[in-house]
Amino acid sequence: MKPSPQPRVAVIGVGTMGSQVLHQLASRGVPVTGFEQFDIGHGRGAAGGETRIFRIAYKEGGDYVPLLREARKAWERLGDRTGTPLLTPCGALTVGSAQDPDVRTVLGVAREWGLDVEQLDRRRMERRFPQHRLFEDDIVLLDREGGLLDPHRAVVAAARLAEQAGAALHTRTTVLDVVETGTGVAVHYRHGPPARGLSPDPGGAGGRARDGVEVEEFDQVVLCTGPWIGRSVPGLADEVEIRRAVLCWFDTGGKDAGAQWAPGRFPVGIRRSGADNSFSFFPDVGGGVKVNLHVPKSPVDDPDRLDPVVEPDYAPRVSAAVARCLRGLPDRPTAVRTYMDGYTADNHGIIGRDPRRPHVLVMGGFSGHGFKLAPVFAEAAADLLLDGRTGIPVDHLSLSRLS
Repeated sequence: MKPSPQPRVAVIGVGTMGSQVLHQLASRGVPVTGFEQFDIGHGRGAAGGETRIFRIAYKEGGDYVPLLREARKAWERLGDRTGTPLLTPCGALTVGSAQDPDVRTVLGVAREWGLDVEQLDRRRMERRFPQHRLFEDDIVLLDREGGLLDPHRAVVAAARLAEQAGAALHTRTTVLDVVETGTGVAVHYRHGPPARGLSPDPGGAGGRARDGVEVEEFDQVVLCTGPWIGRSVPGLADEVEIRRAVLCWFDTGGKDAGAQWAPGRFPVGIRRSGADNSFSFFPDVGGGVKVNLHVPKSPVDDPDRLDPVVEPDYAPRVSAAVARCLRGLPDRPTAVRTYMDGYTADNHGIIGRDPRRPHVLVMGGFSGHGFKLAPVFAEAAADLLLDGRTGIPVDHLSLSRLS
């Protein structure tokens, strides 16, 4: 008996999730085509910002621990295959008040799962990581399995491996519409940057149409369009809010002075020392120490027009928090940049079928903490596409949970 032919699949959006899905499907011998409106590895979506934290002792809860353990192995395998490390195992710190809910969750998850987490007393902390200032009620947790991810390199690596496995890839290509045909999906696209207000006029499926619009048919489609997810799936426009993150980089003073801020001596982590002292911190990988202040993020009305202008009081607020909590950085950032990501009401992502288009699988709304789990989420998505089920525990990400 001949095996059933593999379905033809389109992956729309080849960024954080899309690059991993493309790689997963191509590696399984699936005829797959990726569509990306920019270049591979661009920084305009959820993969922007130079670095990402990886940790097993997770403030989002213990249900993620099995997924994170698998993700860590997947990142190591991907790095081995490309010959370029994607995960730097520098450890991940949680520093903050013992009464802070996130700190309590990290400590509880570490104990429940028996994680390789060391609680550092004040003397050991000052000896090993003297860059940090501790407040009276701060505790310090070092997740030895944590580390630093390189998002740009990871997206490029996954896409390159997918192409090597047979995937087709269209970059600088605008997908105009994704239409159910009854037996599959027709993808309407046009090579070139997005044109606002353009309506597809395909003039028949399967070939070139007027105005350079082309239509290609697939058995299934995966939508991984990040901040553009509400445009790709209009029903999610009210369920996934696109928010702007403002990130700051602080110069570390050159090669010799900067050595103490390198990943081997300054682990990535989060700080929870009171409302004004809550931020993520990242070691210097070439552009300085990155700091992401944990304050409410402003909504983005149009992802094509991300506002780069930062409120004048923002950088001073970040600088003040850094001065209170870290030693040896300058009194103001050397770079301030804006990025965006999609957030759901419960801060968990979405993996599920579009109820109006049964041949379309949607991935989005990963709420600022999806990158580290992208290889595992992509594996689950590939399972769902090909088998209709997965053994990976992602039921809590079902699209059906949303209103």
